[in-house]
Amino acid sequence: MAKIGNWGNYIKFQTSDDKVLTFDSFKRKVSARTAKHNVINARPKLEYLGPDLQSITFRIELNAMLGVRPRKVEEKLIKKVGYVAPLVIGGKKVCSRAMLTGLSDAYNIVLRKGEVLSMSIDVTMTEYN
Repeated sequence: MAKIGNWGNYIKFQTSDDKVLTFDSFKRKVSARTAKHNVINARPKLEYLGPDLQSITFRIELNAMLGVRPRKVEEKLIKKVGYVAPLVIGGKKVCSRAMLTGLSDAYNIVLRKGEVLSMSIDVTMTEYN
């Protein structure tokens, strides 16, 4: 089994012969807080106020044929919206306190009786400070 990363104890990204739970399109935004001060007859002055909160987005691809149950993972994540935990990728903390702030999911393949075979979940996290 290869452990890719985790978000606290809530979700573990891994690959093995039995189960594949991975993510893609991982993006992290780091920016500064600034203030713009207008000056008469001159360009505005920009003032650095400090670092802004990081934001992180990624997509989780869930497929029942790869050993995961898409609806169970979806329900688990929905219950954890608002929770804070460390986000670790490749053994290194990407964010020491990441709050799950939003989910957007798409049912890619739904079988005849309504069972979800494949699903994509777009995850949004924000640094909690």
